[in-house]
Amino acid sequence: MPTTTCYRKVYALIDCNNFFVSCERLFRPDLWQRPVIVLSNNDGCVVARSAEVKALGIKMGTPVFKIQDLILKKHIVCFSSNFNLYLDISQRIMRLLDSMYPEVLVYSVDEAFVILRQVSADDAYSQACRIKKAVERIIGIPVSLGVATSKTLAKIASHQAKTHPELQGVCALFDKTQCRRVLHQLPIGEIWGIGRRLEEKLSSLQIKTAGQLAATDANAMKKRFSIVLWRTIQELRGYDEIKELPPDHLQQQIMWSRSFRERLLTEEALGVALCGFAAKAAQRLRELKLYCSLLTIYIRTSYFTQDKRYQASLSLRFDHPTADSRTILTAVNILLTRIFKPGFAYAKAGVILSELRASRTHQGDLFTKEQSAQEQRQSDNLMELIDKLNAQNGVKLYFGAQGRHEQIKESTDKRLLSPAYTTSFHALPELF
Repeated sequence: MPTTTCYRKVYALIDCNNFFVSCERLFRPDLWQRPVIVLSNNDGCVVARSAEVKALGIKMGTPVFKIQDLILKKHIVCFSSNFNLYLDISQRIMRLLDSMYPEVLVYSVDEAFVILRQVSADDAYSQACRIKKAVERIIGIPVSLGVATSKTLAKIASHQAKTHPELQGVCALFDKTQCRRVLHQLPIGEIWGIGRRLEEKLSSLQIKTAGQLAATDANAMKKRFSIVLWRTIQELRGYDEIKELPPDHLQQQIMWSRSFRERLLTEEALGVALCGFAAKAAQRLRELKLYCSLLTIYIRTSYFTQDKRYQASLSLRFDHPTADSRTILTAVNILLTRIFKPGFAYAKAGVILSELRASRTHQGDLFTKEQSAQEQRQSDNLMELIDKLNAQNGVKLYFGAQGRHEQIKESTDKRLLSPAYTTSFHALPELF
């Protein structure tokens, strides 16, 4: 009598289908099977597409102005990004998964790995089907699941579940013959962790599919490239080499940028915009309980203008890791003074906070004065008070560098922004 293989650890990847669009449809059942797109935070380009929109050939990142005629012709419904709604729905999904399983690794706002231990292939598949039904019944968001013995294979399996309707949203990659067939059909650039540059290098070696990469000499590839590629190769073979993300896995950077509907011509106007972005990025930094060591700003004219073009960026490293808006905004103005050039119509600007860490500890030097514990406490207390007041009363406290409130114009079209369905009683949909 054949024995059933019991796997020590199996990963089930839950991936929400067209997540932003699905969140919008959750309270708008009239939009099911209608083409829907979600736009970036400045309504400049497409960041999420329904299956119907994908079928029209509209790509991610497509500028809206390029598809205006198609939007009208195909009656495509457009939404501005409602991040509060998406985050709330995401948290509900993750809480549900936490209630079902003790080991859940949140990978992104719309993806999470569930670890299944001591299970057979059939049992793992059954549990994946159970997860899918629970999320779709309780939360209402459609999901696809990929099940395998490594995270990379689970990602590939979830992609199969999404793109092959006959799988009904769940794909398990345990059978070696099936796995080889899937890998040999998968382009190298679609493997988790394979970037464009690495894809080009591997293609030059005639390694163009995941199956070809899995068949290479892992140790030789490690010497030629890196330990990271070695892990990927091992993962494609079913070995668990990418370790679990720790609970305090840090975000790598925080970026806040915006395209301007009305071009900015002066240093003052750009400064107001950049400081507004920096204040929001700093607030997000504090929400994550992180500090940044490096600030980068960038400004540019439109890529499509017939006038003079200019773009520039500049970075500044802080003496001490910080989350203080005052320090960050002061640095923004210093950098802007160095890169601003008059005579250009600026179309976009942005702020990036990077080298993030969970504490202020850093390697100092003999020539930098260290912050005292009292100075750090005063900074933290002031920022905490500002964030608390803004959270209670809406955004009403501004730093002087942000200009008057009237100067700060949202470029998002509020008519395209869906209500706060899940966070405000006043926004609940009315049945009659």
